[in-house]
Amino acid sequence: MVYREHRPTNWLWSLPLVRCASRQYKDVAASYDDQDSDSDHERAFDIADTLENGFACEIVTDFMHPLRRASKLWRFQVKSDDSLRYRLFTDDGDFLMYAQAVPEARKVQFFLYQPNDKVFDPNRPAFTMSWNEKQTEWRVVQDKCENCQFSPKACAVSPKACACRGKQQVAFIKHSRMNIGDGDPNRMEVRIPGFYSDKSRVIWCPKLGRSDLGSEPFDASSQESQQLVTKAPVWNNEVGGLVLDFQGRSVLSSAKNFQLSLGQRPEHVICQYGKIDKQTFSLDFRYPLSSVQAFAISLTTMFWEC
Repeated sequence: MVYREHRPTNWLWSLPLVRCASRQYKDVAASYDDQDSDSDHERAFDIADTLENGFACEIVTDFMHPLRRASKLWRFQVKSDDSLRYRLFTDDGDFLMYAQAVPEARKVQFFLYQPNDKVFDPNRPAFTMSWNEKQTEWRVVQDKCENCQFSPKACAVSPKACACRGKQQVAFIKHSRMNIGDGDPNRMEVRIPGFYSDKSRVIWCPKLGRSDLGSEPFDASSQESQQLVTKAPVWNNEVGGLVLDFQGRSVLSSAKNFQLSLGQRPEHVICQYGKIDKQTFSLDFRYPLSSVQAFAISLTTMFWEC
């Protein structure tokens, strides 16, 4: 395979980790109506207190926004301490997100801090991904819905709260197998919320009447959702196996390696994941994926045999 270097020049990180002034949070809390829940008041002041102690406050929605449009893939890396703990870094080594797999509960929890950070709270993941018993369907949800985050949290008070009906969906991933030559590589189909004509994101909240992301047939003419599919590898007689061109990355052989493209543009690679070291994978992606979507998609390969 021939590789060409595809590294963006004049790197500009396009997911700003917003550092908010504590006064802003207190002003927001002070402006709440009497009908808002006490827990929301307390959470706002908890954040303000954290900031006053010198810690950054990353806004969860920053990790939901897609990377800005670019002609080339933005570069990242996924490093694993073991088969259960993973960290997402920029290609320059800046930490972005931590993930902890809990196989007995069939879930992966995503955090904006690392376990050794003082503000790390194992009981407050920013996102959660669950999988079915056959490990073929994976669903990613945001634990605090953007649509319902200021609604009363108790289901008894608000039976329509999306937390009682599955929470805000971030991505749906389905695994299957392909038959190519003498091989049967893994296949992946991904569904993510789409974008409105004004470029704003579709909030996939069940309280807004939206069903499960993976339950309805995909409609390419609709803006409601977008679909990504595995780019099929090509059988190479010289190497006696299936190969892919990883666009500027020299990768090692692994069953976990994959590329995704938009369903209507199969040659336009949106995301690629390739093994570059014993415990390190490159994760390169572009618009319309966000960092948490790409990170979660890559971790659905954790049970694929290397």
